[in-house]
Amino acid sequence: PAPGAVVRPDERLSWPRTAGLGAQHVVAMFGASFVAPVLMGLDPNLAIMMSGVATMLFLLATRGRVPSYLGCSLSFVGVAAIIRAQGGGSAAVTGAILVVGAALLVAGFAVQRFGARIIHAAMPPVVTGAVVMLIGFNLAPVTAS
Repeated sequence: PAPGAVVRPDERLSWPRTAGLGAQHVVAMFGASFVAPVLMGLDPNLAIMMSGVATMLFLLATRGRVPSYLGCSLSFVGVAAIIRAQGGGSAAVTGAILVVGAALLVAGFAVQRFGARIIHAAMPPVVTGAVVMLIGFNLAPVTAS
């Protein structure tokens, strides 16, 4: 593809471009995959290993059609802080993350079976648009200052 063009799932970049983008991705994702578990009081080595395992499973499930690296999510940091503030330990935090992962797996199977319409039925565009708008309004003062 020409520079700046969209790379479609059935297209491949040249090896130098692939290596460059891959290196950029590793640097960006490694930071999050290391920082997120540290913030939650979990073992970053285990998180990075499981990130690799999840990525391999994802690539097998999609048959390599969707190139992606599955890293750690900072969205669990707040939940982990609440669990720890209520006296929960690493086992409780890990268990909570496991339950969320199982729920996401079930949701993924539902979307695979019924298509995206199941998401639109549960969360129509009016709802998702309003949520995104509220998030933006809540973050606007932070951006302004």
